[in-house]
Amino acid sequence: MRKSLLSIAVLSALALPTISFAADAVAPAAEATPEWTVPMNVGFVSDYIFRGQSQSWGKPSVQGGIELDHKSGLYAGLAFATVSANWLPGASYETDIYGGFRNSFADTGVGYDVGGIYYAYPSGDWNKSIFPSNKNSLNTFEVYAALSYKFLSVKAGRTLTEYFGWNLNNSGVGVFNTNAPDSGASGVTGNTKGSYFYEANAAYEVLPTWTVSGQLGRQIIAESTGLDWTYYKLGMTKAFANSWSVGGFYSGTSEPSAYKNFSSLSNSGGMSNVAKDQVFLTIGKSF
Repeated sequence: MRKSLLSIAVLSALALPTISFAADAVAPAAEATPEWTVPMNVGFVSDYIFRGQSQSWGKPSVQGGIELDHKSGLYAGLAFATVSANWLPGASYETDIYGGFRNSFADTGVGYDVGGIYYAYPSGDWNKSIFPSNKNSLNTFEVYAALSYKFLSVKAGRTLTEYFGWNLNNSGVGVFNTNAPDSGASGVTGNTKGSYFYEANAAYEVLPTWTVSGQLGRQIIAESTGLDWTYYKLGMTKAFANSWSVGGFYSGTSEPSAYKNFSSLSNSGGMSNVAKDQVFLTIGKSF
């Protein structure tokens, strides 16, 4: 699910004592790598943050996912999260469908991952917003590529559709957020297809079952002015032997004024700073 956000990472370390066998004992055969694995997760976050912006209007979100992995590196998954119509018009939940290929370059320790993700909002549409005459889907398709080495990774992606339905009618200059001090200068100026992001991530186990992670990235909205932002995140996750995990994170952005005092798009949720600096908590279980 927005995969870097909705997946619940569970890291665990198990120290086993060394066992000596008699010379004539038969060691058990190594287990064969299974052809397919099906990891699953379910979780709860105090705020659903996607690249520094709240998708749940500052409220909690229930999330989960299931993935089908082949030992070759091919994978496909389905994830969901509850969201707010105040930011995503008409939507109450998000369903992500994704797939790709991940593996590593031989003898280098460098991993790679290429794929695509389709963010779907079954009940969402801009005609359910304060712009009722502007029928436009929120659904977005994005392709991505990533490289990783040890505890570090870099990732970039680009939309092949409009960015969550943003267009000149619903997000144009002077329309995007009329409460912003520079509302007359911020907004979409053309087609948002081709919006892109790039980010760096790190996750390091400082102690057994304790992992510190960080993220720094930037989102660029195609053919727009005053809407791009930089985002960052820092936090720690504690994993438990029963596959539960809890985490605490600080998230922040270079929040442009266009996202400050943002009026609810459902016209019922007041105002919110959708990209404000904040602390959020997570709890999840993997299967």
